[in-house]
Amino acid sequence: MAIQDSTQQLNAVTSNLDFISKLIEHLIWPFTLLIIFIIFRKHFSDIMRKLSGIDATATGISLKFDQQIDKAIENFLPTQDENNLIAKSAFKIGEEEQPEIPKTPFQQMLQLRDNLNHRIILKSQENNISTLSKSSIELKNELLQSGNITAKNAKLFQTLIDLTNASDKTISQAQVNKVQLLFNNLKL
Repeated sequence: MAIQDSTQQLNAVTSNLDFISKLIEHLIWPFTLLIIFIIFRKHFSDIMRKLSGIDATATGISLKFDQQIDKAIENFLPTQDENNLIAKSAFKIGEEEQPEIPKTPFQQMLQLRDNLNHRIILKSQENNISTLSKSSIELKNELLQSGNITAKNAKLFQTLIDLTNASDKTISQAQVNKVQLLFNNLKL
């Protein structure tokens, strides 16, 4: 009888251990993902804040950042009929070309954002608008209200600010080139 009781106890213990083992097997991946999410939550929130959306299809995942740029180009660049694109990459005759230090696409985007801020400050100062403690968006709004810039240029400026703020280190050179084209056609 003692042998039978110990066999039943051993079977009960192994049954409980099998149950615990299977429970751990099923819960380990969700638990691991939860820990990863908790550890990297700041990075995930930054990425989600910067993206306007993600499309997941059978062909893969595409970010809507490209769509934002393409929409901005469609809305703000002249059509082929108008044909007045501005190329600002030329140099003046007699001026020596300075060798440029290659920049990453992300650094180029940050430089574009700095140039936008500089241009709006200069435009505000030309029109006797105080720039002290004002953001570039506030300056744009004051210039628009005073009639010193057109609504189209104000929208283009806002779009460029949004695009340069939404970029991250994974931005491609092609995306930067498109934003640069928009920047070159901003008339401030």
